[in-house]
Amino acid sequence: MSQFDLSGKVAIITGSSRGIGKASAFELAEHGAKVVISSRKQEACDAVAAEINARYGEGRAIAVAANISDKAGLQHLVDATRAAFGQIDVLVCNAASNP
Repeated sequence: MSQFDLSGKVAIITGSSRGIGKASAFELAEHGAKVVISSRKQEACDAVAAEINARYGEGRAIAVAANISDKAGLQHLVDATRAAFGQIDVLVCNAASNP
């Protein structure tokens, strides 16, 4: 039994197409969460979501491109997450924005 059981939880991880964000997404998925991979480039998000689904089962991850400095893009990220998984339980704010 895992100390961190996230089964039934949904996590959005910004900046998760590489680096710390990607590693965080894999850890959350390993502990049972459904994860939303997000960064500015859809193709990069798709690749990470495919890796997670291959490792942890189809439907564990989705990819939604979003620029965190764009309010409409953030709303799309939330709306797409709710449409796919019905809820949001965890938000990992890994991406940065430069004014």
